[in-house]
Amino acid sequence: MLDGESSASDWRRTYSDALLKAAIIDRAVRWSWRTHERGVVFEIAFRTEAIRDEFCDQPSVRTALDAVPDPRHGLTITPGG
Repeated sequence: MLDGESSASDWRRTYSDALLKAAIIDRAVRWSWRTHERGVVFEIAFRTEAIRDEFCDQPSVRTALDAVPDPRHGLTITPGG
């Protein structure tokens, strides 16, 4: 997440608990937050792509992603390898 009209750190404080709860429910194997000069990074790993997709489809996750500070350029979602 990149900073936008508000800071990505504020977004993290607002949505971190909901994202972590959703991750645990969907059996995430690991997750971490990193802060950088222009925003935050939330890395999360699941055992399968299907589980990852279930996570992304949860209403709380959709709500968090829809609320990123810069919805046009500030959100990047990439599958791991």
